[in-house]
Amino acid sequence: MPGITDDLVQYVPGVDHARSNHLQSCSTPFRYRQILHLALDSSPGTWPDLCQSGKRQSPIDILTDHTLKVDLGSLKFIRYDYAYSGIVTNTGHNVQITLSGIPVYVTGGGLASMFILEQLHFHWDAEHTIDGVRDALELHFVHYDKKYGNLSNASHYQNGICVVAVLFKFADDDNSDLYNILNATESVSQWVGKSSVEMQRKVVPMLLLPKDRTTYYRYDGSLTTPGCQEAVTWFILTEKLPISESQVNILRNVKTNNGTLKHNFRPTQNQHNRIIYHHLLGYTSTAVMQKEILPFFNFIYVFIIIVYPHLFITS
Repeated sequence: MPGITDDLVQYVPGVDHARSNHLQSCSTPFRYRQILHLALDSSPGTWPDLCQSGKRQSPIDILTDHTLKVDLGSLKFIRYDYAYSGIVTNTGHNVQITLSGIPVYVTGGGLASMFILEQLHFHWDAEHTIDGVRDALELHFVHYDKKYGNLSNASHYQNGICVVAVLFKFADDDNSDLYNILNATESVSQWVGKSSVEMQRKVVPMLLLPKDRTTYYRYDGSLTTPGCQEAVTWFILTEKLPISESQVNILRNVKTNNGTLKHNFRPTQNQHNRIIYHHLLGYTSTAVMQKEILPFFNFIYVFIIIVYPHLFITS
């Protein structure tokens, strides 16, 4: 659920505020985490306001044949190859990783600014589907545009937030790059309510990205939790990482106030005629013509020469 942190303050209308003694009057902004917990206790189909009425909601099912192929430029992951200390938190609705140290950025891919990494978190099963197929896990790298100063401010602007999503598919063997995070997850999985623990070893964000980052899908969407602000530029990397079923089961056994968190994905939303870009490095319309159209015309030309040679004989 991208964009949800302790310092993100946002009033979400439509929630029964009387359910919590911590909530104040409707005219006052509330701590988003309190509202979030109230809303997430209900079915996504009952989430209020923009979650129901929005036209740029996320996640979506990406139909690969209906994407617009284009070269948007490579994503540039700045300081992703550094090692960082980090905190793993059982928020009661997901497992979130917060890194400490110098800022981590992403840029490129048609982004007009530099975006600062705020946090990472998991969804199991995956939220985005590809041609109707839902993968085992989805990892979100949540960034905000540095010109807005923080995630809370950025959530009020279209494209103020950038989320890079990595899909994981089931494999026979464990993914060793996840050991550090999942070991910490096991430490907090039995603590009902919000709980945190420091990871025993530093984490290198680049190791949580696929090696091939030359292709991705991009579209304009929203947060996938209440209040579903339509402020997100989404990048879904096309190459998937492996994860074993036993590793996913660690996440499925995370305890919450409402029992075990078997899954925490929002169902896919209506695309509403949005353009879904498929970035392919070096892709151009000229290249397509040379590869697909020109050979066809060459075939026609040779065919005519063979069948109607007299057309090319001059007296």
